[in-house]
Amino acid sequence: MKILIDNVKLNLLLEQKKKFIGKEVTWDSVLSACSFLISVVFASYNNIWIIPGLVFKITFMLAGVIFTVKAVLDVWNSIKNSYSYADLLKDINTLNEITHNHSIVAIRDSFNKYPNRFLLYDDPKWECRLFINYKDNVNNESFIKDHIFRELKVDISKIKINYISQIISEKVSGRDNRRKVYCHKLFLTTIDEFPEYMKKDTFECDGRTYHWKSIVELENDGTAMEKNSDIIRFVKENI
Repeated sequence: MKILIDNVKLNLLLEQKKKFIGKEVTWDSVLSACSFLISVVFASYNNIWIIPGLVFKITFMLAGVIFTVKAVLDVWNSIKNSYSYADLLKDINTLNEITHNHSIVAIRDSFNKYPNRFLLYDDPKWECRLFINYKDNVNNESFIKDHIFRELKVDISKIKINYISQIISEKVSGRDNRRKVYCHKLFLTTIDEFPEYMKKDTFECDGRTYHWKSIVELENDGTAMEKNSDIIRFVKENI
């Protein structure tokens, strides 16, 4: 999956979280500090010159206590301000400016001797002809195949899906007239056996009107180029 992030926003996030990233303290440090303190308590120290061994013992015990307290505080702060790689990934994904992930389904008229047309449909909201498309799904290829099977009445065993490429583009949505950032994945869909009704230049199925159009025809369609030129070029350059 591709994401699109503003560099300034990403740098600001990393600056805000830098003191938490990579600073995970475990209970091992506490155990080490306690072990050191216990060893000092039960250890015996000889006098060195005029300094009694008791002085060394007290000094080491104080150091052990300080070390132990610091280790406990570090663990407490680590738990309190826990920030894992998963948290960082989640924060980065919230900066993602891509608002729509769609799959573009390119079906070619392979029933012809010289196939050079693709299947499009009339979209009333965009008020133009679009390639068949779906919002991304977890089981994307199976999802696409199932929808083609149900929407076009094609034997599902005759449908093959191949991922081709993806592109990020920004344009005005025909559905709500707002600028949005899209990530489009292109899938070439092959149908081994077309129903007879699909071989017509224009046909209807389940209330939707479909057309077979070549890239040249789409490039000469002013409305299609105005609203969907990025996808037309995307298909032209990759298939």
